[in-house]
Amino acid sequence: MRKGPPASRAALTAAPAVLAVHGLLFLASCTADAPAPTTAEVEALAQSVKDAITTDALMTYSAMIAEHERPSGGPGENAAIDTIVATLEARGVPVLVHELAAYASDPVSATVTVPGTDFSPPAITMAYSASSQGTVAEVVDMGTLADLPRLETGTGERLVIEGEEFGADLPDLGGRVAIVDGQPRNVPTIALERMGAAAVVFVNPEERLNELIVTSTWGSPSLMNHHRLPRIPVAQIMRGAGEELRALMAEGPVELRVETEVATGWKTMRLALATIEPAGVENAPYVVLGGHIDGWYHGATDEAASNAAMLAMALAFHDVRDRLRHGLVVAWWPGHSNARYAGSTWFADEFFTELRARGLAYMNIDGVGQIGARRFGASASEAFQPFASRVMAETQGVEISPSRPGRNSDQAFNGVGLPLLQFNHTRLAEDGGYWWWHTNEDTYDKIDGDVLKTDTDIYAHALAEMLAGARYPVSLAAQVEALAAAITVREEAAGGALQLDRHLGNRMERLRRVAADLDERANAGEIGAVDQVAFVRPLHRVMYVPLNDYHPDPGVSLGPLPGLAPARILVDEEADSDRRGFAVPVLMRERNRLIEAVDEALDVGYMRTTLASIRQELSEIREERDR
Repeated sequence: MRKGPPASRAALTAAPAVLAVHGLLFLASCTADAPAPTTAEVEALAQSVKDAITTDALMTYSAMIAEHERPSGGPGENAAIDTIVATLEARGVPVLVHELAAYASDPVSATVTVPGTDFSPPAITMAYSASSQGTVAEVVDMGTLADLPRLETGTGERLVIEGEEFGADLPDLGGRVAIVDGQPRNVPTIALERMGAAAVVFVNPEERLNELIVTSTWGSPSLMNHHRLPRIPVAQIMRGAGEELRALMAEGPVELRVETEVATGWKTMRLALATIEPAGVENAPYVVLGGHIDGWYHGATDEAASNAAMLAMALAFHDVRDRLRHGLVVAWWPGHSNARYAGSTWFADEFFTELRARGLAYMNIDGVGQIGARRFGASASEAFQPFASRVMAETQGVEISPSRPGRNSDQAFNGVGLPLLQFNHTRLAEDGGYWWWHTNEDTYDKIDGDVLKTDTDIYAHALAEMLAGARYPVSLAAQVEALAAAITVREEAAGGALQLDRHLGNRMERLRRVAADLDERANAGEIGAVDQVAFVRPLHRVMYVPLNDYHPDPGVSLGPLPGLAPARILVDEEADSDRRGFAVPVLMRERNRLIEAVDEALDVGYMRTTLASIRQELSEIREERDR
């Protein structure tokens, strides 16, 4: 290879500075959004999208999807995906179907009997239950879910009962069959298995059976967590059957026989992605709108109606792409119901780097269009909560207090650091609640067309502002205030022993100032959505992810700053106890992770402020030159 002439000493000395300036100028041009529309233009866009989405179309799409039973990886799900893809392609919407391998679990059958009697009520087993040709043992009544011991915090991939390894007085079920009131979940299954249960029978609080999942793995199991797959059979019976069983137990010891069949293993699944790119904007940042395509039985409200809303919005926003500033990726997730969010988790893993560079939010849609829905709400991470409240006020004229997202609903993007948003419109308990959820009665007649249109319009209204608005609607100040409140709560739980104020120094004051400055610059159009989300990302991650950003956590809700959840151990235990001593290193390292997240957000803030100033100066130079 020919070498060029040697650079002079002066040129070599100046090169880093020149490169740094050119780098800043490049970043400044990259982070700027497309020209901003007026408020009236965004409102007109939102209305045109809503007008393009008709009730008749929503119900037609819902029917096309709900006609299929859709266990993930099965022919019904694939037929629904084919229908969605064909509809998108017919309208020219770019759509791609990925294939992925997922570790799925399909419940097949269950029986719960008392040998020698006619007790044999309707029963089902759960996804990821162990299969058993017949586990027979004495039954023991464990009360309700609230009576079970809690899991220890801060143990990472290994889940154990609180105090289990430190002399806690825990029941020894000694190979008996445990019955417990409540819907089947992963945490009680773990606790009962660790206490020695040979099988678990959940007694539904109502006269119905709800299909559910009992593993604590998130997405397909990995080498790090496959040991947490349940190893005991799990079944569910109705409330009346539970009462009958307890009446038998009142007369003396009762043996229970639990038989389960579950088909668990690897399946090929398909993930359909529609992509709406703003016209003339290359590699635009984008919002991910997602909902699961699979469902239990015909899954009309959970979740064919949501799938229909997604399809209608993809078509409508594609038609106005020339008026968008940000892109929209619409994802029909497989593997939600019987593979523990395998599709969304695969997507987050596969496109992690791109999502960190271009992702603006994850908007989840689930359970829309329910007949009799009367309560509006939202689930939103802190930066989106003011926006979620405003959207509901603007569209429905109601005041809401958005809740913090739980560990459910394909929320697979916390490790990426994407802020989260979901709107809810649900039935009241006094009206019977969402009683058909996860049952074979979730059929097409449970969808109300007017409610579905209302719910879809709420999402479309929010998306119009997120994709085309002059200011991306996140509040950096709200994110920082929520972090500060969480720090206070964890410090109080530790009795002041964490000394977070001392270790953080003046960082929180600086963080508030930077957040306020960036919010003002966003209002003035000096920074764009990528800048705002870059600031949110490290704070979101530490607020939602315990211990590790790259490997999904078990999905156990621990509240804000989950890595610091063991803080209460510092108060609960004596100073010289092993449990307290073992908690201290975890808390020190999580404190360091918190400090690093704040430092990263500060660095991002300072950098984005610098870039905004450079952009402003460049604009002024151009104006001066053009005079």
